[in-house]
Amino acid sequence: MDKISTPVNVGGDVWHVEIETGVTVRDLDDYLRKHDPPLAVACNVGVECVRYGGVLSMGSHGAATHARSMPDLADAVKIIDASGTMNTFSRDVDPVEFSAAALNLGLFGIIYTYTLRIEPMFKLQMIGGPRLKAMVLGNDQTQLFFWPFNTADKPEHERVWVKEWHRTDLPVTKSHRRVRFQRLFEAFETAAFYPFVKGIIRNPRLTPIVNPHLCARVNKNTDQVLYAPNAIHFWGGMEKAPSLALEMAVKADENFENVVRSWSYVIEQVHEYAQRNEFPLNLMLEMRFLRASQMIMSNMYDEDPDAIFATMELVSAVKTKGFEEFSVKMAQYWMENHNAQPHWAKMWEHVPGIVPYLQQQTGDRYHKFEEIRKKYDPRGMFMNGTFSELLGH
Repeated sequence: MDKISTPVNVGGDVWHVEIETGVTVRDLDDYLRKHDPPLAVACNVGVECVRYGGVLSMGSHGAATHARSMPDLADAVKIIDASGTMNTFSRDVDPVEFSAAALNLGLFGIIYTYTLRIEPMFKLQMIGGPRLKAMVLGNDQTQLFFWPFNTADKPEHERVWVKEWHRTDLPVTKSHRRVRFQRLFEAFETAAFYPFVKGIIRNPRLTPIVNPHLCARVNKNTDQVLYAPNAIHFWGGMEKAPSLALEMAVKADENFENVVRSWSYVIEQVHEYAQRNEFPLNLMLEMRFLRASQMIMSNMYDEDPDAIFATMELVSAVKTKGFEEFSVKMAQYWMENHNAQPHWAKMWEHVPGIVPYLQQQTGDRYHKFEEIRKKYDPRGMFMNGTFSELLGH
């Protein structure tokens, strides 16, 4: 399931490429780069997709303000249903059924291929800066990182790592060959420093001592110009640092004030826990921005296609003491105060009361999805424990 078809120009700078669903982000990037002309997918789907396999297997994920989640970049999907029939869902033929099938969470059958929109290769200038709404709206992509206890100084001196991307015509500052070598070196660095992470798992009180050194190795906030795939996937070897993660999406209000409160609450709680010598968040608080999705089951669905969502992710090393309790507390705060919804492919089922909460939040969207799902899988062959209660089984 790793075949990539020859890209087809469908007009102007818009191209289509059909991929089987075992294709990885890395393989797709390399294939498109070698095309004449070179092409690119204008969306960050995260390094997790490279690690785990299929491009779209992670659901909706990204760091692009002006881009969409990966299913929103699809124009068609082919799925083999429980009877063995190949069904083709197209944005142009039936946009409602397509919106359910493009992000169907495996409930329609075996996903065979996606047809993605791609464009001529572009370059991104990576810069830094301390603003939010103006920054997000002014960038092609924006991503914020907070590594707890990232300085050996007072908490108020801790830094937020801001990554911004702008499209540019400037010449690249690193060749693809040099970037690939850098990724190998980063993978070595990640593997070399993970024993220190294991140390703070065994002795959490070491977290404020070790983390400034770990953060200093990762934070490379330098201005540079790279081809889009190299700029977006900017760190290698993350699979060598197994982690736990909960991620939820919050729809930004007019001035992004709710986003700031959601972010700040986590940092405040990190330091409150530290006062009790508890360190449940030891790797990262991360925030990305995406425009609304039109996929029925997306956690960033909105009828206004220009609405902006902030996705906040809590990341700790596996076996971190207290992470589940801490993640529940943060999730409940985001849900109760900002109507947050979870990233399906990460932790969320452990949050008490989340199923009735989601059913209440989504109105008739889940019912609409279930009607379409039943049409293609009436016997429930592909239904599973994760989504059965959510969809009213």
